[in-house]
Amino acid sequence: MLLFCLMLWCTFADGCTVERCEEEMPPEFLQSESTNTRFLAPILRVHYRALALEVHFRSWNGNDTQRQLTPWQGELIDDALCRNADWMIVSFADLLAPAVKRRSVHYSVLLMLDYDALCSWLQHGLDSGAYHFDGLYTIVIEQLADRGQLRAVMRELWNRQIINVVVVVVLASGEADNRGELAAYSYDPYGEGQCGNAAPYEIGRYANNNGTWDRLAGWFPNRMTNLHGCSLTVGTVEVRPFSMSRTVGNRTVQYGLEVHIVATLAARLNFTFRYVRPTDGVKWGILYAANSTGLVGLLQRRGADFGFGSLGFSLNRHTYLRMGVPNHMTQMIMGIPPKRPYTSFEKLFQPFAADAWLCIALGYAAFALVALALVTVNRRLAREPALQHPLYQLWVLLMGGAVGWLRLDSTRLFLIGFILNALVIRTLFQAGLFQRLQSSASLASDLNTLEAINRAGLYYNMFRASLQFYRDNPSIPASRIKLVPNDQRDWDDLFYELSQDRLGGVMVSPLDCIAYYVKRRGKDGVVYVGKDTGFMYNLGFHYPKSTALQRPFDGWILRMHAAGLVHHWSEEYRDNRYWTNAKEDPEPASLRWNQISGGFYLCSALMLLATVVFLGEIVYFRLRTRRLLQRCCGMKTRTRRKKSV
Repeated sequence: MLLFCLMLWCTFADGCTVERCEEEMPPEFLQSESTNTRFLAPILRVHYRALALEVHFRSWNGNDTQRQLTPWQGELIDDALCRNADWMIVSFADLLAPAVKRRSVHYSVLLMLDYDALCSWLQHGLDSGAYHFDGLYTIVIEQLADRGQLRAVMRELWNRQIINVVVVVVLASGEADNRGELAAYSYDPYGEGQCGNAAPYEIGRYANNNGTWDRLAGWFPNRMTNLHGCSLTVGTVEVRPFSMSRTVGNRTVQYGLEVHIVATLAARLNFTFRYVRPTDGVKWGILYAANSTGLVGLLQRRGADFGFGSLGFSLNRHTYLRMGVPNHMTQMIMGIPPKRPYTSFEKLFQPFAADAWLCIALGYAAFALVALALVTVNRRLAREPALQHPLYQLWVLLMGGAVGWLRLDSTRLFLIGFILNALVIRTLFQAGLFQRLQSSASLASDLNTLEAINRAGLYYNMFRASLQFYRDNPSIPASRIKLVPNDQRDWDDLFYELSQDRLGGVMVSPLDCIAYYVKRRGKDGVVYVGKDTGFMYNLGFHYPKSTALQRPFDGWILRMHAAGLVHHWSEEYRDNRYWTNAKEDPEPASLRWNQISGGFYLCSALMLLATVVFLGEIVYFRLRTRRLLQRCCGMKTRTRRKKSV
């Protein structure tokens, strides 16, 4: 209790100086030059002041239940606090208690009794929620048997991916109670020619005779700016267009949007990489506290240094993995099937709506009634050959044919009005027909909202990895979610079945996956997207919980976004012409057979009808002529018989 109160007083008292601490410190805590307790304060002053963050002190002295500070450790803390009281903020939480969940700290000072205590701390006291794995660590080990144990210490730290670390050990001088000089060691697993090597090297020595370090600069260099060609393991899965592979010669070549990003990072940070894939037959996988599957399980077990392949941010992945900044921002959206395409014959009726067609029909019916009235009322006009068949004349005029001789009277005014009306209607029809005939062969369904999809009674097809984003969505009934039974199923096959409306519903997918399919196979079958069915879906690299790669990778990814590189790369894998009906050539394109075939079908049907009518008239004429001849012959025969009688 006395030590704790003294720490608080030295830390927060106004004008606390080294001299004042030494004057008011109890005699049993006064330092002597022979105890080597002043070496820690200059380390903190030089290296722990860059960021205005608290310094977290923690002691771990084995598996004993009390875990009390050794006298030497208490003296170290007292001296470090007093000599840095003008700037340092200290965290004393759980200083003597077992490890519990704490807020993350960047600056750490760890006081260990021996190598066994360090191993115990790494096993029980090191949790990812309480430490920054790219933070600064100063570990003071009071008792270390030999240099072999020092190598083991560095290997244990490297296994936990703690890189920015300085280990201070007491150099034995022959007598057990006589503390010799102190030396500081570190290691560089990404140094030139040292890839993965955790061999310790000395970075400084504290001499008893003058009470100073021979050198303090450069103890915590940024080792992640240049990885010196070291190899990293990258976990990935096949997801178009983010991560794809093709065979060139005898080797497999990776390509895709996120592959571009990895290649750029490798060039900037100077590292090589090799790809690995999950071996359990699962693509993305499901995360659990243990026994996770797929790519996320591979990362959780540290089978890869980082991974990608359309891995979006989610609460579960945040719990068990470490996520970087988004390397691409897209949407998780519903791919919807096209509705039944219009035939070219149906397009003949589309220039006018149903009410417009009704208005035209009523107008022409009125013209027909007026024409009949003119013929019926004016008997003299009926003898004129121009209006012998008024309805036939109206049909000829409507189709653009020529008219006969007309008189300068009301009949001519009527016919001129009809001709002008027919001309306007034909012009409007032809203008609308040209656009309709050039329109897309298939149009997007009216499934732009989740409510519309539910009203249509369709299923939501999705992979199991996507279920976490929709499980708690009240707008999507759980009974309507249909999981793809095998997540190794090819995207192209699923999208093609969706374009043919064989899935019985919609397909949940990132927008870029749909766009890439449409670019390559839009001519086989177009897949559309529901405009108001998506949400923001951020993709990013995922790392094991203990990693030092996240911060340097995030910095370069943000630079790529600022330079527009990610947007440039993403444009290589999308083409919206099938959705927007954009033309490669801005000039009007010629009509194709499938666009005008309906007109020929209609003309052929009418010609066939005319031929049937013509043949019918011939047959009717011959039958009538034969009956007339038979009647005439019969009358002559009867006449001859009467004369003979």
